[in-house]
Amino acid sequence: MIGTSLSHYRITEKLGQGGMGEVYRAEDTNLSRQVAIKVLPDEFAHDAERLARFEREAKLLASLNHPNIASIHGLEEHEGQRFLVLELVEGQTLAERLKKGRIPLDETLDICRQIAEGLEAAHEKGIIHRDLKPANVKVTPEGKVKILDFGLAKAFYEQAAPVDPSRSPTITEQMTAPGVILGTAAYMSPEQARGRPVDKRADIWAFGCILYECLTGNRPFQGDTVTETLASILKGEPDWQAIPGTTPLSVRELLRRCLEKDSRERLHDIADARIEITGPMSHAAVPGGAPAGAMRRGYMIAAIVIALALAATGASFVTWRLKPTPAQPCVSSVIDLPAGMQLTREKIGPAYTEVALSPDGKILVFSASPNGSQEKAMLYLRPLGTFDAKPIDGTEGARTPFFSPDGQWVGFWQNGKLRKWSSGGGIPADICECDGIPLGTTWGPNGTIVIGTDGGGLEIVDSRGGKLTPLTMPERAKETLHVLPWFLPGGKALLFTTKPFAFGPRSRIEILWPDTNRRQELIENGADARYVPTGHIVYMSEANLMAVPFDAGTLQKHGEAKTLVLGLAQALNALNSSQNSGAGQFVVSPSGTLIYASGSTFPDVETHLTWVDRRGNRELLTQLDKKWIVSLRLSPDGRYLAYRTKGRFSELWVHDLTLGTARRITRDGQVFHLCWTPDGTRLTFAYSKAGNPNIFWKPVESSSAAEPEPLVASAYNLQPSCWTPKGDMLLFVESNPKSSHDIWVYRKDSREKAPLLNADYDEDYPAISSDGRWLAYCSDETRRSEVYITSMSKPSKGVSITSDGGIAPIWAPGDHTLYYWNLEWTKLMAIEVLALEPEIKVGKPHEMFTFPTFGITWVRSYDISRDGSRFLIIGRSESKPFEVTRLNLVQNWFEELKRLCPTGKK
Repeated sequence: MIGTSLSHYRITEKLGQGGMGEVYRAEDTNLSRQVAIKVLPDEFAHDAERLARFEREAKLLASLNHPNIASIHGLEEHEGQRFLVLELVEGQTLAERLKKGRIPLDETLDICRQIAEGLEAAHEKGIIHRDLKPANVKVTPEGKVKILDFGLAKAFYEQAAPVDPSRSPTITEQMTAPGVILGTAAYMSPEQARGRPVDKRADIWAFGCILYECLTGNRPFQGDTVTETLASILKGEPDWQAIPGTTPLSVRELLRRCLEKDSRERLHDIADARIEITGPMSHAAVPGGAPAGAMRRGYMIAAIVIALALAATGASFVTWRLKPTPAQPCVSSVIDLPAGMQLTREKIGPAYTEVALSPDGKILVFSASPNGSQEKAMLYLRPLGTFDAKPIDGTEGARTPFFSPDGQWVGFWQNGKLRKWSSGGGIPADICECDGIPLGTTWGPNGTIVIGTDGGGLEIVDSRGGKLTPLTMPERAKETLHVLPWFLPGGKALLFTTKPFAFGPRSRIEILWPDTNRRQELIENGADARYVPTGHIVYMSEANLMAVPFDAGTLQKHGEAKTLVLGLAQALNALNSSQNSGAGQFVVSPSGTLIYASGSTFPDVETHLTWVDRRGNRELLTQLDKKWIVSLRLSPDGRYLAYRTKGRFSELWVHDLTLGTARRITRDGQVFHLCWTPDGTRLTFAYSKAGNPNIFWKPVESSSAAEPEPLVASAYNLQPSCWTPKGDMLLFVESNPKSSHDIWVYRKDSREKAPLLNADYDEDYPAISSDGRWLAYCSDETRRSEVYITSMSKPSKGVSITSDGGIAPIWAPGDHTLYYWNLEWTKLMAIEVLALEPEIKVGKPHEMFTFPTFGITWVRSYDISRDGSRFLIIGRSESKPFEVTRLNLVQNWFEELKRLCPTGKK
């Protein structure tokens, strides 16, 4: 090949060879530039199906334009030879650099920061690498990092020949199919090793492997064969002691979060890694594994040596003055719960904060049980100077412990009452009746206790006893909950969390002055705020512990918020209000001790899309990498799928079912319910950046950066459902506190809206027949949801066609059948429509098939194909309960807090 030409590319040097083809240096004679040519293997280049798939992938990858990603210039052909034209990156691969041994800390952090920046840019476009390893990372002579072969492994077959584990199979025939292993063995995530579908968290695992290898000079998971390497990944642990003692605590914690075997517990976003390692050379390093006592002994020995040295030089011990004792470094350790015990939790995870710490930081109280169930829960007390936790008598079923400001009392909820127990011992005493478990509690210096409630507002009671009385009520047009209160110094004001949306992670932290009921917004996209005496507010934001400087005198924040701890357990993704409170499993004492549970937002629900035919036969839709899809709609022609994903922003995407490509329609804000216009050119959806969602629409072909156009506005939550076949009217549901859910109509010609069905009970899930004459909907007039049919020309109370409950009806093409789900969202039912005029007559409902769909109130989680032969359904993967059996203890944590988030004050 050397000396020959492929089209206008003159081959000058062979650079390498592997399972993905031969790579050459070449000169682009048209543009007078040096490029890399990757000649595709013959068996690949002549496979039309794989080549077509690769071409689609190459077009997607070509959209990546980032200084830390090597570019794809083109996919070309010359005399039947297919080849890729790539950016030529000079320098050595990271694998070549690592042959010389471990890399110094500052250089390691700079390299890994650039890798994280490249991954972040790709992940934002929905592209994952899947084969990240040192051999696919190049470092130029100037120190610039370039990630190579981004996503190309998707198009190739697995190698069959025996290989070294560090260069083991990188490609497979069916890369997205369950049961197929892909990725280089030494850098595979556990889910890849098990042959399960992967997402961006596989890249985060590989990033953690690279960071570890740079710091230590060795791979975290090793073996003489691929099998042994995979076994190490699945069952083994890295040698944490091999990490140099100069490594900052924050980097150690980042490594641990990246290398969590359970992807649900792993760091979820590479951007958080990039933030954590940006400029951490000023971070204090903690000698790995050194106990606090050993550190103190070291300081004492050092002091004695200094004293003796001064004495030897004639210094007088009478006049000698010691310098101020240096700040104690923060020391991390773990607290194991009693054997067989875990923090008390709901079905999925601990939705309420179940740990409390005395103000002096010496006594830990927590609620635990053998299986996390409330029925067997008790409060346990553990002095931090001991290894034993003892149950507190009389606290069976107790939840949400919290201390009084003087540390003399422990408050808690038990069996419908708010109670307290003297920390010196004794029998618990009642404070007041309290039906539901409090969503956050705080004990003020004036003796009052404020709690958050599942009913919506904050309530207050005297700690000596009395009755809970309302303190706040949410403005229903803007918010749903007030929870997680925390008294500020002096007790004249408190922090609390508001939930603006019924669904989604976004929440807001505000200040409340109870005497006047005045409120002030403080932090957007935060929850569960606590004030600490360093002059900070610490709070939760999407499973990360954050801090922002705060002046307790002026009650104003200043400076930038900083990330303190990555991956802290937080109740954020569940769908009912209590389990979506935003509560974090952490507690900070005024003395500077932090205790928290590692984890993520939970339940970390994963969804999958499945085609199910009328007989119940299933076919998994494997084209999508998105793992949390809430609502979907098929386009009128059946080619496209529109869906909403979950993330910091719930985004709207459109997927081409023919080509297997996806386009993002919205870039920020929160998207909720959606539907297509009848001509398939626009998407209509509920959307908001602040406050309750209203209805917007947007052309499908427009840029994701283009702002959606407002269509229907209201002071209340709006949910678009369907357009009439002619496209002249849109039916939507309005959530009005006074009349519950009502079905409204928006007329496009007059731009006016009007109620269609608005009785005193809920009416929702409107679905219009294909001829536009009939409306199916749901109503809970009988105190449970049933399916009704009424005329669109004269809408009124419809005829009930179900008697055992029904949710989310849709019409079959041709309007002869209605489909709907049972109340448990587990069985798809069908009912034949025998006649609509002069009166409505239907047959007997019958079950089509059983399928565990991901059903959410008001959201349609399925759609029917254009020919009516099958259904596309959002299925919900079984969620493993989030169990907490150990807690992280960080002593002298305030020094780390002040270093990570300076207040600017001395």
